[in-house]
Amino acid sequence: MELVPSALAVEPGRLGSMKVLLTNSGPEACDVAVEVPTGERDWSWVHPESCSVTPGEEVVVAVFFKPACGPHPTAGSHAVDIVARASGEAVAAQGKGTVDVAPFVDAAGTLDPMVAYDPMATSYTFTLENRGNVPVTAALSTDDPSGGALELQVQPARLSAEPGRSATATVQVQARKKLKRGEHTYRVCVLAEVEGGSDLRIEGAFRQQGLKPAK
Repeated sequence: MELVPSALAVEPGRLGSMKVLLTNSGPEACDVAVEVPTGERDWSWVHPESCSVTPGEEVVVAVFFKPACGPHPTAGSHAVDIVARASGEAVAAQGKGTVDVAPFVDAAGTLDPMVAYDPMATSYTFTLENRGNVPVTAALSTDDPSGGALELQVQPARLSAEPGRSATATVQVQARKKLKRGEHTYRVCVLAEVEGGSDLRIEGAFRQQGLKPAK
């Protein structure tokens, strides 16, 4: 059994393949099943999964790899042990290879709640979600489209998350002046500068309540 190539590089969302060369050095024909590692079966498969190999014959089976545009598999080198099992044989043939998965950066952000109500101050939870296959780090800041009517703070000012994980920060909002009557809506913006990825701008709303209801 031989893998060609034994080392493969593939990008998330793209298809790559190896050839498995099976040679029957025995005196009788045999049926052979080819398997990929259990932990890699959600992004790799074999075609055909089984074949018949006659004495002295070489049969080629293809192993395909297509990593998802997501947290699994993570970026980097993955060892893959391809196993070929001949029917009736206790010992299986093995071929060792490596698949190098390219980095994929994908981050998203949310504010909870999207809309908050209070006479003077409130807080939000900003969540940075890592949907990629490498760790992400983002520098956080705030933007006040109201032109200075609000005092905004975000802590911590830097978040990191592993692939498939999330990290949170607290956003504090304080109105600089009391509202005497009715209600006024302000936009609340959190900016996340993602290292190696696209910057995020997440918006919510702060509805300041007046001390007296509107007439």
